[in-house]
Parts: sequence; structure tokens; C-alpha cells
Amino acid sequence: MVAEARRETITNVHSVATQPCGFFRCCAESGDMRNAKIVCTIGPASDGRDTIRELANAGMSVVRLNASHGTTAHREEVIEDARAVDDELDDPLAVMVDLKGPEVRTAELDDPITLPTDSEVTFVEGDDATPERVGLTHSIAAAGPGDTVLLDDGRIECRVERVDGESVVATVVSGGELSSRKGVNLPGVAIDVDLITPADEAELDLAARANADFVAASFVRDAADVYQIADALEARDAEDIPIIAKIERAGAVENLEGIVDAADGVMVARGDLGVECPLEDVPVIQKRIIRTCVNEGVPVITATEMLDSMISSRRPTRAEASDVANAVLDGTDAVMLSGETAIGEDPVNVVETMDRIVREVESSDEYAETREQRVPTAAEGSRTEALARSARYLARDIGASTVVAVSESGFTARKTAMFRPGVPVVATTPNDRVRRQLALSWGVRPVITEYAHDMETVLDNAVDAALGTGGAASGDTLVVLSGMLTEFEGTNTTNTLKVHVAAETLVTGKAAVAGHVAAPVYYTDTGDLTEIPDGSIVALGPNFEGEFTGDLDAVVGIIDAREGMTGYPAVVARELGVPMVSGARLPERVSDGSVVTVDGERGIVYDGDVIAAARER
Repeated sequence: MVAEARRETITNVHSVATQPCGFFRCCAESGDMRNAKIVCTIGPASDGRDTIRELANAGMSVVRLNASHGTTAHREEVIEDARAVDDELDDPLAVMVDLKGPEVRTAELDDPITLPTDSEVTFVEGDDATPERVGLTHSIAAAGPGDTVLLDDGRIECRVERVDGESVVATVVSGGELSSRKGVNLPGVAIDVDLITPADEAELDLAARANADFVAASFVRDAADVYQIADALEARDAEDIPIIAKIERAGAVENLEGIVDAADGVMVARGDLGVECPLEDVPVIQKRIIRTCVNEGVPVITATEMLDSMISSRRPTRAEASDVANAVLDGTDAVMLSGETAIGEDPVNVVETMDRIVREVESSDEYAETREQRVPTAAEGSRTEALARSARYLARDIGASTVVAVSESGFTARKTAMFRPGVPVVATTPNDRVRRQLALSWGVRPVITEYAHDMETVLDNAVDAALGTGGAASGDTLVVLSGMLTEFEGTNTTNTLKVHVAAETLVTGKAAVAGHVAAPVYYTDTGDLTEIPDGSIVALGPNFEGEFTGDLDAVVGIIDAREGMTGYPAVVARELGVPMVSGARLPERVSDGSVVTVDGERGIVYDGDVIAAARER
């Protein structure tokens, strides 16, 4: 669970708006929450618990475990480490198991080999490779003369000359160095390989056993493939694990809408896409996929070679920085690092660099303007989407600091993120797995809360979370959207939209004299009012025994550290008609001149001027 930290007592005042603020404002300055999340592939350079912690502190939200490399047993150890780090930190850290899928890869090699241009090479199913004969994980005998064989994301290109049984003989059109276990693509050729391989079965067992937060399905062709993975998880009693469909085949692009409808998330796997499709088509395909996902409220990850040069360099290229920026401007939920964090020389530096690029983009007027121009429409008949879209504009128009989405399953929080509000989205949920899963969603800061048994408690928890995460300060206006599918009797909190003013409770005592006032507070142990300015709240210490001297008309409220509701201060408060709270000793950090609010009806003293929001309304 989240590490315990000292927290002030928080409550909320049922009131309304503060001063509206400009919508096009910098919302991603240093220290503020970043909207686009960062997914990191864990490998030999980053698989220790200490490094995982450093990556999380640098900005990683999701640990990706690539089943194409390493062993299932080692991935289970990494999941244990990730869970331990998640327990230590306030922000959630999710785990994604990325299935190898029906991929074709070259054999494992100790040292790279070179395939010279214009040389002849034979591809066979096997576990070794030479410049003349390259072993593959699966046969590619379905290819025919003239077909193209691409190795290592197209860095090496071969043309098929003939097929002899299970052997494919090809000419190297564009040669190069080939290292261990590189991907093999045959654009337009259907390789007869099962969607779920025996190796994937073991990874699905791991995902179910370790309660993985996501499973990424490779080489998805259509919605039926997504459902096949879902059936495999259900057979393992793991149907609650969301499926991320990786779009990396031309056929998947053609069936995009069906895949988005079937999947819980989508990954734009640009490496294979750039091999399967014409390279010049990939940027537009990426934008189309992101836009489709945003419009449907489905989280989308933009992946592959985003900061690739940082595998060995301290700084990215300008083109890579622009690549990340464009994905963020397009509205992606997350950007992903692969080799940069798996085998790179300085994984933590890479994440810090990615974090800086994303924050800089999100603090720009161009980003705010683009976000405002691309707000999806709510689906017809969807009450949750209609309210989530309304919450977005309501937060903008009343100057709210945060939208709080109360969400048991995560559905309401994801729908809130779908409309890309201009303020942070704090999601509260009683489900710790949902808390981690929401780590992937744009702009969402998930917080675990206990089950609430009435609407008042639900809203109190929501405001408490907003203040606890720093998304709001005492006196800020919040928009609270509750979409909990309640499981407790007597509570109906489904699809509720409310506006609240949040307030930090300084101290709770007894309501001695009713009324509300916000003003500077001044201490006295003697009752001497001669130095107290007009319009002040008087705080009496625990040793006060006498009577007031000076101008009583300067007093607009009384806070008495002593118990009792019938003593001298209470008599004066009633005569003056000012609110009073007894048995309330202010924290030492509240000094003379600090503005507080006295709620004489509830016996609470709040930090700041909580009444101002209602007054402005």
C-alpha cells in the first residue's frame, strides 16, 4: 500500500466557486502533475529494485516486462520488486506483461554477424545463425519469390528468390550487422503461427499468478484476437486484467475501430508498423490511432525509439525530442521507452529527460489550445460520458483547481480523462489494483480510499484526496464526479456531479456560539485587546482566567483553547453575536495575523478564508 505520511485533517465545505482563472495557463510547471504518463521497459540495465525505485521517482508510471527477452522466472522477480517499490511510494506503479506473441525472430547469438549486400542467405527454422544460413523461431516458408524479408526493424532487407521445402533462399538487398534475436517481418505475407504460443501460455500464467495490472497482446489482427486473449485470461480467473492491443500490422490498422472497441488499451508499436507499412504512412497512422482511442476513452501508448539515441548518449537528438512532443500534442495517454531503459547506459537520465520534454510541452499555450480544440463528444445515451464532459467545462468555467473522480472500477476516472480537462484529475478508489491501473490514464492521479457508506463520506474522501495529493489547496474549488457502482446498502452514488470548496481543518472543538467568520487571528492569554486590530478573531490560551480589556467591537470571533460553553468568553460571544468554538487549541504553525475561518455551527476552525468562495459566487 501507499507509504504512510503525516497528513493534516481535511474536510470540505459545501459551497461553490472561487474566482475563475484563465484556461490557457501553464499547468505542468516543475512540481506539478504531468498528464502524459511514462512506460519503461525493464531489462538488464534496470531490473534491480533500487533502479526501479529511481525510475519511478524520475517519472515512470508503468513497468513493462518484454517477454521476448529474459525468462518467466526472472520477470516474476521483477514484478515482486515493482510491487515493493509501489508500496514505498505515494504515486502508483503498475506492471505490464508484454506477450511475445506469434513473432518471428532470428536465432540467439553470442556475437553479431554481418550479412553483406548482394550475398545469398537461407532462412530456416533453427537456433543458430551464420552469414549464409540464419535460423528463425518459426518457418517463413509461406513466402514466395519476390516477397521481402526485413530483419531488425527493416535495417536489413532481403528479397526472396525461391522456396525449397521449409528453406527460404533470398538475396540480401541491403546488408548490415545482425545481432541476437532480432525481429523478422514479411510485409503482406501471412505466417501460419498461433496467436497464443506455448511461451505466451507461461506468461499468461505469470500475469494471473502475480496479479499483473496489464497484459499487452502482440501482433493483434482484429477484435477476435483480443477476445482470444481475454478468454485465455478468464480461464485463469484473471478476467480483470486489462488487455493492451499492440497495433503493429497493416491488417490491424484496417481493423482499428473494432480493436479499440474490444481492447482496454492500445499501443502504437511503431517499430513493426514502420516495417509492415510504408514508412511515410506511419506518422499519420499514429495520429489516427491516438485520435480514435481518445475519442473512445481508451488509453493509448505511443511506443518505439522515442529517445533511441539515449541508449548510448546523454542527450537525445532534436528529432527525438520533437517526436515525443508531437505524441504529447496529439493527446497520447503515455509515451514508452524500450531499449533506452532496458539496455541503456543511464536509464534514469532517460526518464528524467522524457519527463522534462513532456512537462515543457504541457506547459505551452499550443498544448492547451490543441487540447481545447479536440474535445470528444459524449456517446449518445452515456450518462457517465455526458457528466464527465460537463465536469471538464464546469471546472474551466468556475476556475476549479481539480476534478475529483470517485471511481470504484476506474471507469468514471478514465471517462473523465477522455475529455482532457485543463486541471488535474484526482481519482479515488477503494481498489488498490484499480489505483495501479489508472497510472496509465492521461492526467489521472489515483489515490486509494476506504469504502464509504454514504454520499457525504464519499465526497469528504474525494476532497481529502485532492488536498492530500497537492491537487488543491484549502479554499480551492473542486468539481467532484462520482460514478461508483456501489456495493453497499443504502448508498446511491452513481453518476453524481457536485461543486465543493475544499478546506483544511486546523482544529475541531465544540460549537459554543453559532455563526461563520473568516478573519486574521490574534492570540491573547490575558484578555488584553488594545493591540488587536479591528475585525480580528481572538484565540484564548489554555491559561486564560480573566476578562477582556480594550475594545470588544474589534472582535469578530473567538477560539477558546479551554473546554466549556458557558464561561465568560461564551457570554461575551453571545452578547457580541460572534461565532465561537471552545476546546480548540490552534496548531503552533498558526501565527498572529494568519487568516482562519471559524465555523461556530460545526465547532471547526479552517485554514484560510473558506467563506470567500461562497461570497464570490
